[in-house]
Amino acid sequence: MAVVRRERGWRDLLGEAHVVVSGFGRWGGGLYDLTTGCAEALDDLPTSGIALGGGRLWRVLRAPGEQTSTCELLSYDARGVRSYGRYDAIRDPHDVVWFDGAPHVSSSWDDAVWRVDPGRDEPQLVWQGSTVPDSWHVNSLLVHHGALLVCAFGRFGRHKAWKGEAGRHTGFVHDLRSGRDVLTGLAHPHTPRFRAGRWYVCESTRGTLTELDADGRVRRRARVQRFTRGLAFVGHYALVGGNAHRDRDDDRGEVAVVDLRSFEVVERIPMPCLEIYDIVTAGPGVVRAAATGFGANAARAVEQHRAAARPPERWSTPADASLRLVTARTAAELAAMGEPIAARDAVRCGVRGTLPAAAVAGEVTTWRFEVVNRSDRPLGSVLPRPVKVGVRWFPLVPGQAGAGSSTRPVGNPLGPLPRVVPPRARTLVDVPVEVPAEPGRYEVRVALRQPGTGWFGVRVQGEVLVEAGDRTPPPAHADGSDTRPTNRGTPVPTWRTA
Repeated sequence: MAVVRRERGWRDLLGEAHVVVSGFGRWGGGLYDLTTGCAEALDDLPTSGIALGGGRLWRVLRAPGEQTSTCELLSYDARGVRSYGRYDAIRDPHDVVWFDGAPHVSSSWDDAVWRVDPGRDEPQLVWQGSTVPDSWHVNSLLVHHGALLVCAFGRFGRHKAWKGEAGRHTGFVHDLRSGRDVLTGLAHPHTPRFRAGRWYVCESTRGTLTELDADGRVRRRARVQRFTRGLAFVGHYALVGGNAHRDRDDDRGEVAVVDLRSFEVVERIPMPCLEIYDIVTAGPGVVRAAATGFGANAARAVEQHRAAARPPERWSTPADASLRLVTARTAAELAAMGEPIAARDAVRCGVRGTLPAAAVAGEVTTWRFEVVNRSDRPLGSVLPRPVKVGVRWFPLVPGQAGAGSSTRPVGNPLGPLPRVVPPRARTLVDVPVEVPAEPGRYEVRVALRQPGTGWFGVRVQGEVLVEAGDRTPPPAHADGSDTRPTNRGTPVPTWRTA
């Protein structure tokens, strides 16, 4: 019997990647994870352009209006928001792209492109098409063959002269390095992309995804039948953003899935916002960071969660002065780290690293280990049951193998996790170490501990010789740092259950 191969849809082709969509509109917007085929909101900050670059996710916040819409640019690393920048010179910001070591932002009001160097307070103007406000409507940006390209509706000499029929065939994509247009004759173009020798552009007022050859000749048009903007590829599928029809009060935006083989729309995914701006594919860490947002400081986020449950007489501020930087969902997830860890999760966590073969009696130092979280919940040092890392010293009695159960260990201070360890992630921790004052051989165990749960997970374990040493403080470097090595001898790799 012949085996029939099932057609693989776009979700099957994603692998570990996620689809992130940005949106806005008069009813609000935010970032959305579309990976399951259903829009899951990550937050409610209306957003236009999003881009990956420099190890971060960059995001332009969107506000209604043009003259007063100052640029707000957020960046995210693996832990959440890394930077917030406000750039008053950039008005009506639309898109962002990483180019030449810095994010670049387009301004539709000034028909300009700005370079935003991290660490600088003011952006640098790198190109301007017109000095007449919004006469060209510069919008999307693209890096192609090492050059920065800009997309616009047309070259006009009056404010918004591109509206209506006047701009139906005047749109272009311009190469800033060569100073020439690479595509022309487009209808209000957005989101140009180049893939496998073909150009793809959202011709917004045509309501199409348009495919062109390398020389700019139109080959095919997929009729999305909406104002198209936002484009990403997953295998032989294109995900195209489509805005709500403005003459329908009950309409919403959607993402249309176009099969690039037939160039037909094969699926339409409803979105909760009115307008789509950008679509990118990214790893799961990017989605986790975007959802965490300003919750990188877990303790503050948890305080927000717990403050909401306090009776009014215990509020530190009135309700109208309350400020929430973290979504309620994220705050609740972080606060859950302070609850007892379940047994099924505890066995999937642990500490990795090596122990020194010898240490100096009475020495106070730190040892570095890696905390590994293979569970489905985040780990963190969050009250009331903070997860920490600790070292225990078990004296070895001559003639006995191993540390007997009756041996009383020498405890050390517990070290908190420096940051939240997300599921299936790891982080380095400097653990405080106080070497026992009594010389001899010790079995050393390094493990995770939670109040009420005790020691748990996979631990580091091995024998360490504690040697009598000079108690005189060691000489210091010129900068005042200690010259004494913290580890001595050959490291002993270990990996055992706590």
